[in-house]
Amino acid sequence: MWLIKNILSKKLQASNLGWMLTFAFLMANGCVIKTVLAEEKLEIQDFDYWASFCNLLQEEKKYPEAIAACNQAIALKPESPEIWMKRTEILIKQANYTEALVSADRTLRLKPKYALALAQRCQALLNLGKYAEAIAACDLALRADENWGNNTAVIAWYHKGLAESKLAQFNEALTSFNRALAINPESSLTLVAQCQALSNLERFTEAIKACDLAITTNKDWENKTPAIAWYTKGLLQKKNGEIAAAIASFDQAIAINPKEADIWLEHGRSLSLLEKPEQAIISYEFAVKLSPNYSLALASQSTALNKLGKYKEAQTASEQALQGDNRWGDTSAALAWEQRGIALAGQGNYEESIASLDRAIALNPKYATAWNNRAATQWYLGRYSEAIASSDRATTINPKYAQAWFNKGRILRTLEKYPEALAAYNKALENTTNLTDNSLLANIWANRSVVLWHLARNQEALVSADRAISINPELSQGWYNRGVVLLDLARYEEAMIAYNRANNLTPNNANILAGKGVALLKMGKFKEAIAAFDETLKLDPKNTLAQTNQSIAQKRLQEQLEQQKPKVLPAPNKGV
Repeated sequence: MWLIKNILSKKLQASNLGWMLTFAFLMANGCVIKTVLAEEKLEIQDFDYWASFCNLLQEEKKYPEAIAACNQAIALKPESPEIWMKRTEILIKQANYTEALVSADRTLRLKPKYALALAQRCQALLNLGKYAEAIAACDLALRADENWGNNTAVIAWYHKGLAESKLAQFNEALTSFNRALAINPESSLTLVAQCQALSNLERFTEAIKACDLAITTNKDWENKTPAIAWYTKGLLQKKNGEIAAAIASFDQAIAINPKEADIWLEHGRSLSLLEKPEQAIISYEFAVKLSPNYSLALASQSTALNKLGKYKEAQTASEQALQGDNRWGDTSAALAWEQRGIALAGQGNYEESIASLDRAIALNPKYATAWNNRAATQWYLGRYSEAIASSDRATTINPKYAQAWFNKGRILRTLEKYPEALAAYNKALENTTNLTDNSLLANIWANRSVVLWHLARNQEALVSADRAISINPELSQGWYNRGVVLLDLARYEEAMIAYNRANNLTPNNANILAGKGVALLKMGKFKEAIAAFDETLKLDPKNTLAQTNQSIAQKRLQEQLEQQKPKVLPAPNKGV
């Protein structure tokens, strides 16, 4: 080590190339550069030495040490725009955009038409969220001295396009990305940006081609990896309703970069859209593990937990989301307040649930799902007129919201407004074309069959119940409703089959057992009917259907037994 320090203490006697070779030799032999830079007695007063040292350290991605070397060079020659430009470049790589902007401005004071410095200024402004200023800086760069250093004008066109995208100027952004690709058609990162712009313009086929080209080209990723292309492609497919394909793309992104919370988050959100909360929650757990305070990941985790009926855990996750880093992506804190409301309702805290849902609505008055959940909670509390009003708000905001129409139908059915309930269920069915939740679709048909039965439209009611069962053969309510309708149609044996299926799916349900008892009674199987009514009354002593028909069954059984007794023939008349 003494030899290294001795060498570095001497005046620069060789060319820059000679010093670069010396640095390479020192680093190859394990020189601790940080120690050398920290050495108080080090007094090399040569600008070229420090500038070369800064560049070498940057290539080694030793950014703090590189900045220190750049600062040494600047102290010796503050009027050099090149060293300020290099310092700016390193600060950008450190994501220190505020200081990078200051550094870029120092460069431009020395050389106002320096294209690369203007492009760096654009890049810093973009990352500081100053999009209009970023666009102006990039435009200046493109009209400047064409000094791009080791870069090309791609750097300006690319960052200009990103800024335009942030301002939702997607056509302009696409033009910028196309200009960048005309210079370097093999820039995968620019192709990904083009894919994003085309997606935002809903030109999905072209967007997919751009993302695929980025993946197959696989060049010029800068500080990114092909994971960004797979992730972007997945977002596009998800937006286009191709959920299974999106999950496959996110899988590819995760395989390349498993330490990116955003990829795990979108993987989970896509699984949730396919009604796979058990799998989604695993993805959310990875996202939260990688970024513990990620608000959107925690709120999404709460959503999956609510779907699994884990309401206490869902409440905890939603409250953590509200205390998190306020990264909400394409949503807002309203999501966490809504999920908290659902979790509270699941625990029976209905008033507190409504207060939480109201917070969600205050943050986003056009949040249709929050209005819908508010309606359901008010329904549970028996506040039917308020529930209808909340349902109406949900369907006004989103006329194609099948779940909201379904809930409105259930509220109206509770109020025995059967024609209105049927109309609501029909509206729900009209808007299920792109519905991924088959359980909801089956429930709409099942509930519709009940309303039709109340309206004495038994044949239609039977068709509706059969549709529910065909969608979800495990839906107990569908089989029960089928039994009810068949009973009214005097098709008792079929009704029995339906009730038995319902009972197998939902054992110990008083209503199912009572219906089964009535079917047995109608079939003349009085002993079995009485047994079914006995089971019903053990579960629900006040079940009026069982009470009424049990006495009828007992009376019929007694009559049947009387009829089955042998008749005593009169004695023969023997005469006198």
